[in-house]
Amino acid sequence: MNKDKLIEGLRQWVRLNLLLLLCLIVMRLWFFLEVHFRLDVAFSQFFTILSGGLFDLLLVCRVMTYGLIPFFLIHWFFPRTARGIFIGLIVLYVVVSALFAEYYCNLGMPLDHVVLVYSFEELKTTVFSSASLSWVQVLWFVLLVGVPVLVLLLCGACFARNDVNNAFFVGIAILVTIFVRYPNMIRKESRYANHNDFCLAVNQPSYAWIKINDYRKEMKRNAEGDSYPYSAEAVEAYQALHPEFNYDHPGYPFYRQANDPDVLGSFLNPTSDGLPPNLVFIVVESLGRRLTGVTHPMLSFTPFLDSLASEGLFWPNCFSTSERTFGVLPSLFASAPHGRHGFTWNLPMPRHHSLMLDMERNGFTTSFYYGGDVNFDHYDVFMRENHVDYLFEPNLVVDDSAHYKLLAENYRWGLDDDQLFDCAIQHKKTVDEQRPHADIYLTLTTHEPFVVDGIETYEQQVLSMLEQTLALSEKERDNVMKNLNIYACFLYLDQSIKQLFDYYASRPDFDNTVFVITGDHRMAPVIPGVGLRYYNVPLIVYSPLVKQSKTMEAVVSHLDVTPSVNAYLHTNYDYAIDDHCHWLGTSFDTVADYRNTRKLAFMRNNRDVVDYLSDNYYISRNTLIKLDPFIIGYAIDNDKLFQQYKVELDDFELVSRFVVQHDVLMP
Repeated sequence: MNKDKLIEGLRQWVRLNLLLLLCLIVMRLWFFLEVHFRLDVAFSQFFTILSGGLFDLLLVCRVMTYGLIPFFLIHWFFPRTARGIFIGLIVLYVVVSALFAEYYCNLGMPLDHVVLVYSFEELKTTVFSSASLSWVQVLWFVLLVGVPVLVLLLCGACFARNDVNNAFFVGIAILVTIFVRYPNMIRKESRYANHNDFCLAVNQPSYAWIKINDYRKEMKRNAEGDSYPYSAEAVEAYQALHPEFNYDHPGYPFYRQANDPDVLGSFLNPTSDGLPPNLVFIVVESLGRRLTGVTHPMLSFTPFLDSLASEGLFWPNCFSTSERTFGVLPSLFASAPHGRHGFTWNLPMPRHHSLMLDMERNGFTTSFYYGGDVNFDHYDVFMRENHVDYLFEPNLVVDDSAHYKLLAENYRWGLDDDQLFDCAIQHKKTVDEQRPHADIYLTLTTHEPFVVDGIETYEQQVLSMLEQTLALSEKERDNVMKNLNIYACFLYLDQSIKQLFDYYASRPDFDNTVFVITGDHRMAPVIPGVGLRYYNVPLIVYSPLVKQSKTMEAVVSHLDVTPSVNAYLHTNYDYAIDDHCHWLGTSFDTVADYRNTRKLAFMRNNRDVVDYLSDNYYISRNTLIKLDPFIIGYAIDNDKLFQQYKVELDDFELVSRFVVQHDVLMP
C-alpha cells in the first residue's frame, strides 16, 4: 500500500510538472504574438523568444526538485488536495506571467528591482500612466490568461490516461538543478548578443524574482555597514583618466580646481547694462535628439524649438546621465555623481555645491517651476537645499479649477505645460523682479499617458502635416500614425514653449536673457533605445546676445552645463566663484565636427550602471560598440578593449558610490 502511494505520488508529480511546462510553452508563444502586434517586434525575433524555452525547462526542473518533498508530504495524506494546490499554483503562475507580459508591453522592459527603487504611489503612477486600457486590451488579457488555463484543463485529462517513466524524469530534473546554475544564467545574460534579445527570451517571473532578491540583499548589506569603502587604486585610476583636472585635496576624489575655460563668451555679446544675463533653463520631458523617428528633414513636430536651434548654439550630441528624470537636476545644476541609487535618493543628500548657490551669492533670484508633485524623486529637497527662492507647488487636488487637474485623472502627472507656463507667468507678474534672475522649468506633458486637453486639435495638425509631406516613407508614416497622440503632445509642447517665449520677449530685459533648453532623457515609446540613443538629448543655447549661430557635433553632456555657465559668468561679469569645485563635467566642446573627449557613465531607471562612453567606444552590459558620427555604431568582438572600458566604469562606480555614501563630495 505504501509503495503504491509512492508510485502514484511520483506519477502525479511528473504529470503536473509536464503540465506546467506545456503552459510555459503556450505562454511563450502568446508572449511573442503580444510583443509582435503591440511593440512591432519583428517576426525574426520569434526564434529568439522560442530559444528562451530553455529558461522555462530549467525552471520546471527546479520546481520538480524543490517541490518534490512538500508535494509528497501533502499527497501522502490528501492526494486530491495536493493535486488541486499545484494546479491552483499553475493557474496563478499563468496569471502572473500574463501581468508581466502586460508590464513588458507597456514599458518595453521586464519588471525588475525598480519596484524597490520607487515608493508604491510613485510606481503606481508610473505604471498606470504608461498603460492604456481599452476593451481590446481587456479581451487580449482574458485570452492571454484563458488559453493556457484551457490547455491546462484539456491536457490534464490527457496526462491522467498516460503513464511515463517517472523516476527517470525526476532524476534528470534533480541532476540538472544541481549542475546548472539557473540564477547565474539570468544574472550574466551570457547566451544572447544584446540585452534586448535577452529580455525577450528570459523567463520574466524568474528574472524579476532574482533581480529583486539580489537588490534586497544588497540593500541589507548597505544597511549593515560600510558597503563602499575607499579604494585608493580606483581613485587614482579615475583621476588619471582626467589629466585636464587638478585634484589636490586628499580624501575628496572629485574635488578639483575650478579651472574650466570660458567657451560661451566668444559666442555671446555683452549685456547692455553690464550685469550678468538672466538665465532661463527649460528641461523638456522626453525630448530626444531625433524626436519623431522620421528622417525626412521637412517634417518636424517641434518647429519652434528647431528654429531656436538654428538661430542659437546647438549640440545635437548631448547626453543625459540617466535613463529617467531622476538624474537630470543634479547633473545639470550640480554636475554631481549618482552614487548607488541616484543623487537625490539619498536623504539627507550629500553636501554639495551648485549653480544655484553660486547664482545666489552673486545676486540672482531663482525660481523652479514644475507642474507635478515636487516630492517625486525629491525635486523639492534638492531645490530647497540649493536655496531656490521660489518653488512652485501646484495644488493637484483642486478638481473644480480650470488651472488644475487631479493627478488621478487618466493617471496624468499634473498640469499641462501651457497651464504650468501660465502659472509661472502670473507669478512673475506679481513680483518685482530685479536683474539678474534665473528660472528653471521642468515640463510634463510629453510623458505617458500622452494626454492633453484638446489633443484632437493637435492630432489633426499632425495629420495635416503628414498629408503635406509626400516624400515620407511608408514605414515612417506608419510610425507617426501608430503614435499619433505622442506627436500631437510634442506639437502642443512646442506651441506652449513658443507662448512662454512670447512672454519673455515682451519683457524689457529679454535682450539680456540667455535660454538653455535640453531634454531630461530620450523619448521611450517611439524610438526604442539603440545604444547611446537611450541618453541622447539636444542642447540649445539661445539668446538675443548670440553673435552667430553654430551647430557643434562634438559630444557634451548635462554634466557640462554648470561648469560652462559658471566659467562664462565668472570670466565676463562681476561674478564670483570658488577656486575649487566637485564638477564631474567641464566646459562645452565647441568643435563643429563629431568627436568625443568625454567619459560618461549612465544610470538606468532601475539604478543599474551598465552603460559607459569613452573615446569612440560604448559598452552596454556585455556588448562593446564602436561608434559612428550618428552615435549608433556596431558591435565588435574585442575582449581586451572591452575589459579596459569595463575597468574604467567599475573604478568610477566605486568612487561614485563611496563619495555619495560617505558624504565626501566636498570638504
